Amino acid sequence: MLTNTLRILTFFAISLLVSGCSAINAFGPDTPRSEMRDQIEAPVELTAGPSPFCAKPSEPDPEMEPAIAALPPEPYRARLYFIFDTSQFTAESEAAAQKVFDEIQSRQIAEAIVIGHTDTMGSERYNMDLSERRAEVVRQELIRRGIPVDIIVSRGVGESDLLIETADEVAEAKNRRVEIDVR
Repeated sequence: MLTNTLRILTFFAISLLVSGCSAINAFGPDTPRSEMRDQIEAPVELTAGPSPFCAKPSEPDPEMEPAIAALPPEPYRARLYFIFDTSQFTAESEAAAQKVFDEIQSRQIAEAIVIGHTDTMGSERYNMDLSERRAEVVRQELIRRGIPVDIIVSRGVGESDLLIETADEVAEAKNRRVEIDVR
């Protein structure tokens, strides 16, 4: 009963809204015409050229250049993967590591966060230790390349933050990783 009443009231509210709160503007083909109705019901005319809704690039303001130059660079994020049950990079990550470390070394950075991960093979304690060893490998390479030790934060999280959700005791290569976040 209440549902039907609510439906009827909703229909009347929508009808009132659509009709413009006027009894003159009723539905149907015999309704009076108005300039507003003609504009609303007019066929769409497409025009050539760019859409007025698209953002147009603006020329840089020379007065803002010093402020823009002072902005810190965008954060840099990288992910390196490891061979099963080791703290040794996979062949693909070994090749990518040089580029990752060069990019980090070329930046003025305030903080480098290194987080080691594992898959779910093995015990939680073992995986925690392995993830810490993986993070330490990356940390030591950053230090070797001149990144100040006091701006590097590293830790292992074991199997607690999986990239690919799996059941326990599942070997998943994408979970065996170190994530590096440089700001």
